[in-house]
Amino acid sequence: MKKFAMWSMIVLLCVILTGCGKCEHEYDNGVITKEPTCTEEGEKTFTCSLCEETKIESVVKKPHTYKEEITKEPTFEEEGERTFTCKDCDDSYTESIPVRDDEVVVTVTDKSNLPKDINAGRYSDIINLTFDVLNRSDKVIKGIQGNLSICDLFGEEILKVSCDFTGNSIPVGESITIDDLGMEINQFMDSHVKFYNTDFSDLQFKYEVTNIVYDDGSSMKEQSSTESIEGQKVIVTVDDKQNLDINYNVGRYSPRVEFVFGVYNNTSKDIKGVQGTLTIKDLFGVDIMSLGLDFTGQTIPANSSVVFDDLGFDINQFMDDHVKVYSTNLEDLQFEYEVTSIVYTDGTTE
Repeated sequence: MKKFAMWSMIVLLCVILTGCGKCEHEYDNGVITKEPTCTEEGEKTFTCSLCEETKIESVVKKPHTYKEEITKEPTFEEEGERTFTCKDCDDSYTESIPVRDDEVVVTVTDKSNLPKDINAGRYSDIINLTFDVLNRSDKVIKGIQGNLSICDLFGEEILKVSCDFTGNSIPVGESITIDDLGMEINQFMDSHVKFYNTDFSDLQFKYEVTNIVYDDGSSMKEQSSTESIEGQKVIVTVDDKQNLDINYNVGRYSPRVEFVFGVYNNTSKDIKGVQGTLTIKDLFGVDIMSLGLDFTGQTIPANSSVVFDDLGFDINQFMDDHVKVYSTNLEDLQFEYEVTSIVYTDGTTE
């Protein structure tokens, strides 16, 4: 017994002196004892709960946090350069920016503030901008649709507004000046007030083109598929537009728009009346307004057409869509007519 007790004491002493001996260590979850950076690995220390022995494992580096900056603007002849710099360690690399191939280049060349003046019909402050619009495409441009971003001195966006250029043809390789576009200032919107109060020299402008309409009728956007006129029983075209001013002597108490329509009967029966909806779109195909429009009072012979020249609507000057239709030239409008009902002279309907 004494010999067994002595050997037990010896084993116990060995365990005390050598920690866990041949037993597995029981390490904790570890703690970060050296934070990793984007240039150096970190360290994580694990401690055995039985003997307090420690081990260290490396922690992978953090990724670089790059800030992008255009350090050389591309031109139409030379590539530009974009530099990425890590904000933590200043590591950097560059990427080239392709030579510009923009079909349209829009530059803001001036800004003028017009204070509110009730006598001049200005009921709020107004900002007018002057644009230079360059056509670098190989076709005459009829209209440009896009968005103008207005940024402060540091490139932070103040506001972004839609900005379209219509009413002027831009010849191939030439530029035009547009100085009659601007915006009314809402004094309760901080972005508007900041734009109004900031000097032109402390502003930056970026114009993003979203669509171009060319003089030949084509556009930059792919045209959405539309129903072919083949097979349509009635085709309606708008051939002319006339604006009529207020004239109390003839009983016209508001401005009026009248259209000349061509109505084509592609059926084998005479048509007595057509019912449908006319949608009026802007140059870029964006809906301005829709209204019910019926053609009655004239028989439309089979496989023939007639002209209706006395249809239109009165303009409500407090409705923007009415004013836009009235103010826009016919060639800058698009029309779609959807037939909802046809009445034939034999009394049948569709």
